[in-house]
Parts: sequence; C-alpha cells; structure tokens
Amino acid sequence: MDSKRKIISNMGFFLQIMGLLLVLPIAIGLEAGEITAVSSLVATCFLSFGVGFLFNSFAERKELDERTSLWLMLATFTVLPLVLMIPFIWNNVFNSGNPFELFTNAYFETVSGFTTTGFSFIADPLLSLPKSLLFYRSLVEFIGGIGFVYILVAFLYPNEGIDVFSETFGVEKLSNNLKKVFASIILVYTFLVVLFTVIFYFVYSPNLVISSCAAMDVLTGGYQPNVTAGIGIFQVSILVLMLLGSLNFHFHYNLFSLKLRSLLTPEIKFYLKVLAVTTVIISILAWLNPFDSLFHVVSMASSTGIDYINIAATSLPAKILFILIGLAGGCAFSMAGGLKMQRIRLLINALVGKGDSRPTREELKSTLAVVAGFVGVLIILSLAFSTIGITMINSIFEVGSALTTNGISMGATKVTLPLSHKWLMIFAMIIGRVEIASIFRAIKGSRVVKNSGK
Repeated sequence: MDSKRKIISNMGFFLQIMGLLLVLPIAIGLEAGEITAVSSLVATCFLSFGVGFLFNSFAERKELDERTSLWLMLATFTVLPLVLMIPFIWNNVFNSGNPFELFTNAYFETVSGFTTTGFSFIADPLLSLPKSLLFYRSLVEFIGGIGFVYILVAFLYPNEGIDVFSETFGVEKLSNNLKKVFASIILVYTFLVVLFTVIFYFVYSPNLVISSCAAMDVLTGGYQPNVTAGIGIFQVSILVLMLLGSLNFHFHYNLFSLKLRSLLTPEIKFYLKVLAVTTVIISILAWLNPFDSLFHVVSMASSTGIDYINIAATSLPAKILFILIGLAGGCAFSMAGGLKMQRIRLLINALVGKGDSRPTREELKSTLAVVAGFVGVLIILSLAFSTIGITMINSIFEVGSALTTNGISMGATKVTLPLSHKWLMIFAMIIGRVEIASIFRAIKGSRVVKNSGK
C-alpha cells in the first residue's frame, strides 16, 4: 500500500508540472486568437493541476526504491496520456462520430507522441491543426522523449540515494554530481531544439511555431515534418539532427564539456560502422543514391520515422534490412528506440570477443533475456496484427515500428484500422518506450537488466 501511495503522490507532481508547461501552447493560442483550441488547453491545464493536487494530497512524496520507480515509469506512460488527450477529444481532430472511436484515436495519438513513436491519425496536421495544438502535440512528444519524468524524479532523491535511481534508468555516471547530469540532459536537448529551430526557420518555414515543432519532432524521433527528396540544407539538417538524437548522452555531455577526445566511445564507433555498412547495402538493394540511402538508414536506426521514398515498394531484401536496422535501433540512453547498439555489441563480443571485451555471464544472461523478450513480443503481436489481412513481413514492419517507437508505416496503421488493432499498437508503443525488461523487473522486483532509456 505504501508503494502505491508513493506512485500516486509522484504522479500528482508530474501532472502539476504538465499543467504548468501548458502555459506555452496556451500563450501561442491566445496570440493567434484560437479560442476553441485555447479553451481545450486551459481545461487540460486546470484538470492537470486539480488531479495533481488531489494525488499529492493522498500521500507525502517519499524516496522511491527501484521497483516503485519502475511502476511509476509504467504508470506515467499509461495514465498521463489520459489527461493529455483532452485537447484532441475536445476539438475532435479526427472527425470521429463514435465516442469510443474518438477516445481510442485520441489516446492513440497522445501515446504515440508521448512515447515519441510518431504514428498519427490526423490528416495533414500542418493544415488541419491550429498552431497552438500543433505546438502542444510536439511539446508532449519532447517531454516524453527527453525522459522528463525520470529527470524530475531524480530531483526528489537525496544525494546518497540518486545512484540507485540512475542505475535503474540506465543513466551513466558521467559526473560525481548526478543531479548536474540530469540538469544537463534538459539543457543540452533544449539547446539543440533552439539551435535547429533557428536553422529550420530559414530553410523550412518562416514560422517559429512550425520550425520549433519540426526541431522537437526530429530530435525526439516522433512526428515527422514534411520532407521531400533532394540534397538541400534542410535535408542535411534533418539528417544531422536525427543522428545527434540517436547518439548516447555521453557523446553530448562530452561535446558540451569540450572533452573532444572522449567523444567516440566504443558503442558510437560500432554504431557508425553499422550505419555505413547498412547504407551501402541498402543503396545497392533498393537502387538508391548514397544520400537517400543514408537518410533512411539513419531515420530507421534513430527511430525518427521520416521517409520520402516508398519503403513498401522496395525489394524484399531491402525491406528486411530496413526492418532489421529499425529493430537494432541507436545508442543506449539516446532518443532512439530498439534493442540498442550496446546490447548488440555485447552479443557480438560474447561470440568473438577476447579478454576484457567479453561480457560476464550475468551481462550475457540479462541481454539474452531482453532480446528473447523483445523478439517474443514482436512475433506474438505481429501474428495478431496480421489478422487484418496483410502479409507477415508487413505486419512485423508495423508492429516493429511501434515497439521501436519508430512510427514509419507501410500504410496499414491508419485511422481506419480496427479498434482492436489500434489498442494492440497502443500496447506495443508503451512496451517499446518503457522496455519489456523494465516491466519484468517491476513485476518480479528483481534485476533482470539495466534499462537503457530511449
């Protein structure tokens, strides 16, 4: 009972913070005169504060142990979207006539954003959504993407207890002051959003709201801006930001600390080699020019989900390789989803490594458990998803895109998808963001494997 009270109380804290952050899209809406959209955002803001205050009154916030922290993380990605979806329901952005369908679509859209997956049931958001809702949609994605929840929890911990917390969420101890590390995460990623907002303002859209949405969308790997084929400044900027988002925070921390000799960790070197080799092979198999091949390989690996070629029309070997690089993902503790390069590198070292490069028996056991769990969930959900009448390979692509929080679709994940399959994809997106290993740890209360973060 004490653990439940801790979770509920801390959930209240998160809701109050969310309510505070809604001031940003509300201000944008007021400036643009978007009365209906602002009304929905104000209602969401008051509900966040109200429910948050109620939850906070339920129990005193106390230090969280590992198991309670994991349950809090799972609750965050399932409960918070129930409040955050209100603007989508209020404005009925899907033109849904059935109340349950409207609820499902709104929850799907919010979970997709909060987990940074990027699937969307909204037709042409740039044209159909008011600017305040467009910014709100990307803000929800940014908050979920940088692990804002974990960072806030970290500041609830005393200095002597934060080591356990950081280990729980796979945050590397880059400094003796871990709270400084958590603060750096917010500052670094906010700086990248501001920097690329300015770049996109000049090369994409002379509108700060749209440019900032694009920056948040690309960095977190969620919703995608409109990108056309070509090798221009905009496409190159997108490619650079996707790559930065898929590199571990160790890279960013060293970069901003000017520790340039420490930038390329073994994991990052391995990741860059994988991207280079895959780009060459995809270029041959799909008959793409090197830039288009690199762009889409990085998009898949970084879980960004931006595409301007028809992946569904590529050859079967190319399609399979796209699936594999998407499932592999990017670096640990980055914006990328998937299994993560750190785990893949560990498995390779277990087979061919020598001396100190070989993992311990416990590390190998933990990693194999994660991989087996991931593959098992992928196969089971893909079999269920294929019942809508699509091939198994396309079903694996769709479900894999949800589990890796990628968001690229072969065309099956759309607003006309049966309700049962929409809930299946919601389940897959949440599992992909939280990670199956964390769910096992929360249920069993034992250390299965360290969470790598997104």
